[in-house]
Amino acid sequence: MAKTVTVQPGYESPLLKANHSPNQKLLKCNKKNDFPEDLFGKLPDEILVSIVSLVTLKEAARTSVLSHRWRYLWTFTTGSLDFDDSLLLWLMEYRKVINSYSEESDRFVRWVNEVLKLHRGPTIDEFKVCFSVNEKHFKLDIENWIRFSLRKKVKRLVLDLAHTRESIRVIRQYTLTDQFLRSYHLDSLTTLCLNSVQVTGEVLEYVLSNCPFLEVLRVEATESLVNLKPSGPLPKLKHLEIIHCFKLENFEISALNLVSFKYYGHVARILLGDVPNIVEASYSCEYACSLVTNCSQIPSFLFQVETLSLDLSLRLFEDTPRFPIFRNLRQLTLTLVASGVEPLLCCTSVLEASPFLHRFVVKLTYLDGPAGELKVLKVEHPHQFLSVFELRGFLGCKIDMELALYILSNAVSLQKIIIDTRDPYAEDMFWDERDPRLKEWGTARARELATRVPPCVELMLL
Repeated sequence: MAKTVTVQPGYESPLLKANHSPNQKLLKCNKKNDFPEDLFGKLPDEILVSIVSLVTLKEAARTSVLSHRWRYLWTFTTGSLDFDDSLLLWLMEYRKVINSYSEESDRFVRWVNEVLKLHRGPTIDEFKVCFSVNEKHFKLDIENWIRFSLRKKVKRLVLDLAHTRESIRVIRQYTLTDQFLRSYHLDSLTTLCLNSVQVTGEVLEYVLSNCPFLEVLRVEATESLVNLKPSGPLPKLKHLEIIHCFKLENFEISALNLVSFKYYGHVARILLGDVPNIVEASYSCEYACSLVTNCSQIPSFLFQVETLSLDLSLRLFEDTPRFPIFRNLRQLTLTLVASGVEPLLCCTSVLEASPFLHRFVVKLTYLDGPAGELKVLKVEHPHQFLSVFELRGFLGCKIDMELALYILSNAVSLQKIIIDTRDPYAEDMFWDERDPRLKEWGTARARELATRVPPCVELMLL
């Protein structure tokens, strides 16, 4: 029997992490006289500011209690101004506290405005806002935040104004216009992430043409983006993500140094041009399913990627999907519905098409039903290079048990198998929403599976 490692994952709130006192880092006990000694007392303010700039905003602000000299040092930070209250937003969603959105939005906006009023640093590396903010009431505040960050020559600008299922009824998204942006220089930006911000293709084209050093672009949850075709090449762009922009019809871009590309959305015309350096790609929603059902539509650059993620959970396949050969593929994540064509057949098909795969992650949704009689499928040509297999959403049903047994029987170089009983999308959430009774059942079935794992393979239970 293999060695089994059981991990109890848990989310530690950044608010809880923030309670660790910075005094322990800055003060040291004098053994002779038994009183704290200020180790940084003789350092110039410039050095102290550079140190404070290395920690989070909340940690930097707490240094103000150390002494009179430290009181306002944090306001000169040139690091990250990270205003992230997304955990609170999800807690409100979880507890169905809808009436508190207005109060919490007021509190959040006041917090951001007060910090910006106190800030004295000449520049900042990052400005990040993560909360559901209504344009109807706070448009001027949002524009003041953007104006502040651009004047401070921000490098990484993140506006994550995402809406939960409940708040979307009363929230109106902020609209970013090129008229507003034309008053400011954008050449300091290396990263731009917009979530739940209405932005058109024309605005993005203006941004791209005026950000010569932009390396990361992420646009999520906007209905205004229909067409995007920058006027020239983007030689610095390395990471591009277009997520849930369901009105997108045409997208054409030239980025010679692009390393990763992610697209979650409907079927659209997507042309990336020559991308010789791309090594990672991720697809979801209808577009991902269309690539599998019509292999002739697979873009040529996918055959050179080393890491690929396909979320096929929106479609039930009547026939086993057939995949072309991916000789460069080393890591693959596949999300499947546990009904229709058996996921096992889909997995065997993709494994045959990925002869040099090292790590294989399968997420199974809508698992149900008893285990029943288990069958172990043996293939004529075992998988020679697969060393790590991870199965997320495990419940111990017939489908997921047979898939795990298939890997154990046909992956001759397997070193580790990870069985995760949490919700298959748990990593994208603050906590696991799966019924604890299902988790207990899945854990019990995983321990039964452990008796069939060879000693040379490590079994990890999550």
